[in-house]
This record gives sequence, C-alpha cells and structure tokens, in this order.
Amino acid sequence: MKKFVFILILSGLFYNGIINGQTSLKKRGIQFPEIVCYASDKVEKTFVPPPNEFLTKSGIEKKSDIIVTYVYFPTNAKTAIEYAVSIWEQIIESKIPIHIKANWFSINQTNVLANGGPSDYYANFEFAPRKNRYYPISVVEKITGTEISGSGSPDMEITFNKDIKWYYGTDGKTPDQLYDLVTVALHEIGHGLGFTGFFFVTGTIGTYGRTDGYIGDASAFDIMVADADGKLLTDTLKYKINSNALYNAFISDQLYSVSAAGRFYNSGVQPRLYAPSVFDAGSSIYHLNDNTYPGSDPNSLMTHAIGKGEAVHDPGPITKGILDDIGWKHMKLKLEKPKDIEVPKPIVFNLGIESDYPLDTASVKLIYSTDGYKNKRDTLRFQLSPDKTKFTVTLYPQVNSGRIDYYISARDNVTRTFYIPTEVPNEYLTVNIGPDTKQPQINHTPIPYFLANGSQIKINTLADDNLGIDTVWVEYNINGKNPGSFGLVADSAINYTGFFNLNPKLLKDGDLISYRIFAIDASKAHNQSVSPVTGSYSFKVEKLFDPIGGYINDFDYPTNDFVLSDFKIYTETGFKNPSLHSSHPYPSPNQNNKNLNFTTILKYPIVIKQNGTISYDEVVLVEPGEPLSKFGDDDFWDYVIVEGSKDLGATWLPVADGYDSGYNTVWKTNYNKDIVNQESKAVGIPDWYFKNEINLTANGNFKANDTILIRFRLFSDPYAHGWGWTIDNLRIQSPVSSEKVALPETRINVYPNPFKEVIKVEVFTEKTVEKLSVQIVNLFGQNLANTQLTDQYGKFIYEADLGFLPSGMYFVVVRENGQIIQSVKISKN
Repeated sequence: MKKFVFILILSGLFYNGIINGQTSLKKRGIQFPEIVCYASDKVEKTFVPPPNEFLTKSGIEKKSDIIVTYVYFPTNAKTAIEYAVSIWEQIIESKIPIHIKANWFSINQTNVLANGGPSDYYANFEFAPRKNRYYPISVVEKITGTEISGSGSPDMEITFNKDIKWYYGTDGKTPDQLYDLVTVALHEIGHGLGFTGFFFVTGTIGTYGRTDGYIGDASAFDIMVADADGKLLTDTLKYKINSNALYNAFISDQLYSVSAAGRFYNSGVQPRLYAPSVFDAGSSIYHLNDNTYPGSDPNSLMTHAIGKGEAVHDPGPITKGILDDIGWKHMKLKLEKPKDIEVPKPIVFNLGIESDYPLDTASVKLIYSTDGYKNKRDTLRFQLSPDKTKFTVTLYPQVNSGRIDYYISARDNVTRTFYIPTEVPNEYLTVNIGPDTKQPQINHTPIPYFLANGSQIKINTLADDNLGIDTVWVEYNINGKNPGSFGLVADSAINYTGFFNLNPKLLKDGDLISYRIFAIDASKAHNQSVSPVTGSYSFKVEKLFDPIGGYINDFDYPTNDFVLSDFKIYTETGFKNPSLHSSHPYPSPNQNNKNLNFTTILKYPIVIKQNGTISYDEVVLVEPGEPLSKFGDDDFWDYVIVEGSKDLGATWLPVADGYDSGYNTVWKTNYNKDIVNQESKAVGIPDWYFKNEINLTANGNFKANDTILIRFRLFSDPYAHGWGWTIDNLRIQSPVSSEKVALPETRINVYPNPFKEVIKVEVFTEKTVEKLSVQIVNLFGQNLANTQLTDQYGKFIYEADLGFLPSGMYFVVVRENGQIIQSVKISKN
C-alpha cells in the first residue's frame, strides 16, 4: 500500500483487530467513529463575522493555497465553500497547497450536517513536534515544506449532507429555518486541519490508537487532552490504555485542552472540550463545549452542533490556538550536534531556529548535567551570532572524562516552549569525554549491477562516528584479479561518494566486480570498520549491445540479453516452459513511506518504427488499487510498467501507463481470494496468461527513429503484496518473419534441429537460380554465418559450424535473387 501510516477517512472509517493492507482499512471490520457536525433543532440566530485578517485582506497575499475538488456539488453551493476556504487561507500558513475533496452526498443520519477529517496521518517526520505522535498530512507538509500526497490525493475529505436545508449566502444573514453552509464548511475544514484524533470506546473501556496492533498511538490533538486536574489522558501512569478509568474520563464533562496557544488566546484559561455523560463517537472530545461557548461566543464554531440561523464565520482564537499547537505554528530547532571528545576542550553548540511566532531570544538555553540530572544541573544561554544566522554557546567541561547530558529549550512570544530532544525529560542528548573505542558505522546499499553506458561506476555510502570520520575508502577486484582501491569524499555530514578508478571502455559484459568499504574514525585509536564484515559485495557489468530494429524471445533458452538482478528466467513450479519472473512473492518494504522497485532491462537498444509495438504474455498478481483509482493516484498501490530510456538508462519514461491486478478480472479475482496478513496467497498458473500489446509511440514519450532501452519494472509500496509478475513470448517489432513465402520450385530441409554444433541446410531447386544465399541469423537479424551461389540448379548442402554460439533460438534464412523465400527457426541445445 501507499504510505500506510494511518489513513483516517472520516466519511467511512473502518476498524478491525488487525488491518490487512490499506484496502482493509476502508472495507473490513467495524466502522470507526465518524467525526460529525450535528444539526441542532434550535434556532440560534447569531452572526460572528470573519476575523479581522480576512476583512482587511485587500492587497494582502493569502497565507496558504487551499484547492477544492468537488464531487456532485451544485454550482450555487460552491460559492459558500470557496468563501470558507478563503477565510482559512488568511489564517493557516503553508507553502504547500492543501487539497480538499468535497462530496455532496446524502448522509443516512438526517441530523448530521457533514463529516470530515484528515485523509492521512504521519509520525516521526523531520522536525516533528513530538516523537511517535501522529500529525495530519497537511500539517506534515507544512512543517517539512514537502508535497507528500500530491494533487491526486486529498489532504482531507469532507462530505456535506445534500438533504439539509442550506443557506448558500456568505453575508451571515442566515434565515431561521436554514443552516449556514459557510459555517459548516469552516467547521469541517477545522477537523481536516487536525481538530480530531484517535480516542474511542468499546463498551465501557476507553482507549486510543489506530488498530488493536497499534493501541497507544495518539494524535497531535490527543496529547493535549487533560482532565480537570490537568492530568493528560495519554499519561499512562494515571490512565491505563484500555481502561474503564479512561472511559470515565471521556464522559466526565470535565475535559480540557492544555494547548499553550489555546490558553494564551483564552485569557490564560484552559479551553474546555465537549465530553457528555454519554459517549458520542461522532462528537465527544473533538469539539469545544457548547455550554461554555454558546452560539454568540467567538469560539463557538467548533462546538459539536450548529443551530438554525447560526452563522459563525470565524474559527475563533481557541481553535486557532489549538491548531497552532498541533503544528500550524511551529518552531524548528536545527542543532549541529557536537561530537564526542577524547580530552577536555571547549564544546561549541550551533543552533539554527525557524519560528512561526516571534522568538523570545533570551529563552534559548542549553541545560546540561554531569550526573544524569540527579543533583547537578547548569544552564547556559545561547547568543545570536553577529551575522544573525544562528545561535551559539560554548561549554567548557569541568570533568576529564565521563558524559555530559544536555537538552535545548526555546520559547516563542506565545509562551510555548520547544525542546531538543522533543521528549525531555525522558530523553537527553549526550557528549562523551574520554578514550574512544567505538567503531564507525557504515550503512551501504550494495550496487545491484552496472549498466555500461559510458559513464563511470559511482558508489555512495553512509558513514558516521560519535567522534568523527577520518577516512573512508573502497577496495575492489575484477573477476578476482587486478585489485585496486580509491577514497570516498564526504558530500554531506555523513554521505560519502566516489568512482571506481576503472576505464568503462575496458569492461566486458559479465565482468564481476567485488568490493568492500572501510572507514576509520578520528580517534587516537583509529577505530576501523569494514562493510561487509565478512565476504564482499559484488555486482556484474552489463554491457549494452548494438541497436536493433526488433527483438523476440520465448525464454526457452538461457540468455544474457537481460539485466537479471531482480528478475530471473526459469521454469516456475506449475509452468511448462521457462519465462521471465519477478520474485515470488515479491517483497514489500514493511516500513512507512518506503517503496521498492524491481527491474529488468533488455540490453539491446531498440530503434523504434512508426507505430511499432511490444507484445508479451503475462500474469500480473500485484496489489490492486482502490476502485476507480488510476495510475499516478496515491491509492493506485503496487503496479507493473514498461518504460523506455533515450539516454542509456539515465532517465526513464513510461511506454504506457502502469497497471496492476485490476487490469484483468481473472488476476484481480484470484489475488483477492486468499489474503493473509496483507499478503495475497494466490499463485500464478499458465491458465492466467494474458497477451498484452503496447504501441511504442502512442503516449507521445517516444517517436519513430528514437533509439531506446526498454525495461520492465514492478513497484512495491508498504505492506500489502502478492505473487508478482511473469512475462513470456516477448516480441518487439518482429525483426524476422517465420512465415513461408518460398517459390514452389525450391525445397529446403534443415537438420539436425535442435542442433549442438553443426547445422546442415539442404536446398533443392527445380530451376536455375541466378543468386541463391543461405544465412544464419540471430533473433535480431545479425549475421552469424552465410554462403552465396550463382546460377544454382539442383541439390546443394551448406554446413555451418555454430558450436561457438550459446544455447538459444536462431533462424536459417534462404533468399532467391535477394528475396526471402523461407526462414526456418532452429534451436541450439
């Protein structure tokens, strides 16, 4: 699945003990509580105007870009949604566009105005406010400054009840019997921005988490929920997960948010949350208390129900403050972490700070201890550097050996304090003083193969050490001979790169290069590490062949025509003949936000003909995407694809869109028949072969006379996976015809077939042929052996010694006066 962290589609959440892939989350199990906005029967005629920053926005650039995709939305309703969006755009700051999917559907509950929330949650991203806590996708994109989900996948999804009597105006003059659509849109976008979380109940047991397998996971909102005594509900010392005590807190009518910004903007009072005596899975906890913030209150937008005639066009200071603490107003602390030292010397700390609120520069502190904070604790203040680009402080150790624990704190002008590390006082950073015996750490992904395209062989590795790295180098050999070595250069703090000092032109197809990586640290002991610890890494040189106009292969014979690092050619159990196979089953990374790619490349570049085609028989058992998803969408999970490269493998473009098991009903039906722990147990069989034919120029990426490499790629995203992919009877632009077009006066006999070394071609003509030629060619039409006679009549036998050829398929081509009269397929054992 794609980015399976926790996908919370609030218009249709499903909960089950163990989630089997992302499709399970949406399709199987007990429905997870929807976060809803209820319709109150009361007439609450009131109007809270938009915030000042919106009313005075003339000439001011909006702070974010919120893009709405409408599904079955009436035109007259869109104006209200866009008005609500424009208000949030003046409040929420983000360089990354926020995408909303807005649905106009009937909702079974007639007293529900709408429901909605974030589409994804992420934890432990760069500069995450807290460790192991989950943040809505739009917040993550804002903090990281990175588009994660893309325009094809919304950051939040909202469903509006089309059966409600709506007021579409934007003036706040909502009639007594209508519900204000602007108000409800503002409310639901508030949930989508993070005003929601993972608390739920089972009977009289309260808990929180994503699934039974991930109980204890909490959202950014959840970690700010506290009881009347200020005890956090995520404090397991008081509230055990899966407990009646937690349930009683949920229904206590005494829950508060300890949001520092929310308190700051509420005159120092903790915002009160909605916690009725009967737990409401659609409203409890994730709304403000209605009695505390009635309709006329500027904070009433995020209460659990909206009345008739009620128009609240301002999220309110409390809601904005809580969202600030969820991450919409953040502080990034960028520390250049000092290394360990062997002898006492000044330790310099350099700190960069990016803060959405003005920084209290006097609050930036280093708090350190030499006894684990038991009795000794000292504080140093950071000073702003003269160029005002960073904060710096120098610590002069008072000990000759041991460890110094430390953390850093900084405060903004809303009195919020941020820390490095974020989990102080449960975690600290450390500088060690004394002799160093730790070896450097090397983290290297082995080179799978080298595609010889004229470039040098590049290698990179990660190398780090608590004291610092002195030297990183590589030792290698070719086919067990000609040893060599070369150094690697740091191009970032821990990344080292270099090039094998080999002439690519002298490398041969199939050469095996073995290598090891060494690193020495900067200690007096010169501690050394090697990777791998035993043996060596190795990869093959894959030489590209001359371009050809076409290619065919039934894979019945061994071949070196493909780069086979991820795919293999063999006869799979249950199959009658060899074919090109991915791994069965193909693996998944089983880690959030990671993916794997498995490829095989045809080493013959193809010169494309006008409307040239590539065809092959295949079985595809890879994880299908969501219904109606298409290639490129975030919910189009795993896929297979044929790609081409015009620059010898430097860049690749699709020959056609990728596809999955959903491409064929037989594949999809069998893939979904037996899924265990996110893995489809379906095993491919020859009966499921389907012929695929692709026009090489149809999508515009390639045109006639382009010379391209062709590769097959299987893409695997986290967790769910299956049997994989097999390909047989590959044909690219049919280079050699095997159809008989011989004149009736000529008879041809080829034997033995199959052959081992010598092949004999017997030709008998019943008339004189001015020019007769016999040619042995490979699949690409390249000449291997030939002879030519003039004025030939009667019987003629041509013998060709082909013992030097590898096993495989070839053709005997006979021509009369330059015209092919017959081609015969032959095979060598």
